[in-house]
Amino acid sequence: MRNYFQLQLRIVQRFLTEWRLAPWLVALVVPVLFVLGSLLLLERTAYAALAIMVLSWSGFAWLSGSQRNYFLRITYPGATYRKIRLWENTVIILPIVLLFVGKGLGAVVRPEASGVAWWYWGALALVQGLVGTAMAYRVVGGRASLKLPTPFSRQPFEFAVGFRRAWWLLVFAIFLLIMGVRAQNFELGAFAWFMTVFGALNFYQKPEPGFYVWVHALSGRQLLLRKLRIGNVHLLILGLPFVLTLLVAFPARWLLVVVGLVLASAYLTLFIVAKYAAYPNEIDLVNAFIIAFGFVVPPLMIFLIPYYFKRAALRLQLVLS
Repeated sequence: MRNYFQLQLRIVQRFLTEWRLAPWLVALVVPVLFVLGSLLLLERTAYAALAIMVLSWSGFAWLSGSQRNYFLRITYPGATYRKIRLWENTVIILPIVLLFVGKGLGAVVRPEASGVAWWYWGALALVQGLVGTAMAYRVVGGRASLKLPTPFSRQPFEFAVGFRRAWWLLVFAIFLLIMGVRAQNFELGAFAWFMTVFGALNFYQKPEPGFYVWVHALSGRQLLLRKLRIGNVHLLILGLPFVLTLLVAFPARWLLVVVGLVLASAYLTLFIVAKYAAYPNEIDLVNAFIIAFGFVVPPLMIFLIPYYFKRAALRLQLVLS
């Protein structure tokens, strides 16, 4: 078991080195960013704890993937395999539990400043531990006989495939939306909506095989415009329940909803053109930082989108020609 984790550590170190990142610096900065970012979110609303917890469950789902668990089972004896899976999940369980326990202790010491009872944080820590432990004994994935129906067409495939993989994110976002409406908290409802927006961006993260591009009888520019048009339509379909709910529950905030629609479309457009500007490779670290900066400072997208669009059209043309 020790050799397995040493191998995983070596793989991570080599991956970071290829991206020109010092492993020791990443090990130092990532925990600090996690703590500061989580505390900042929790200061805005206690419901952010639910988002942090549920998003961490995607890590459990990945670790419970059928292919990697099949490899582990045929490589290690049963007892060793189970210990590996428990220790892997503990890596995700521990930081979340420590965060909630820390907030719970803060609620005990200063209940008037916390605004949330200590038992709330204790319950979340307990749920995180139970779910993480239970997922160590479960394998997910593989081929299913029943396909989850979606409101998206198969052409292109990104939203249909992504929706079936991340349906749990939509369920959780709807839960947060309901909580936001009940508490008359527009910010929480908008946060739930943009959870689905950034989830949709993840649908386009991996570049598809060249055949899926080459098969189109279009120019690079025409294919890119088609991807953008259908992608934005599907994004609107995905967010329509959230938009309508926010407009009905918070009619005075209609302008913010319209701005949100524009931002959501711009985010997806920038991500798609940046993806194909690097095609058939993945987006590198430098361009990832540029895209993230464009998300934080939206006016920059006025310049970034045309720049990446031209590069993406040329890249696609090389595959299509």
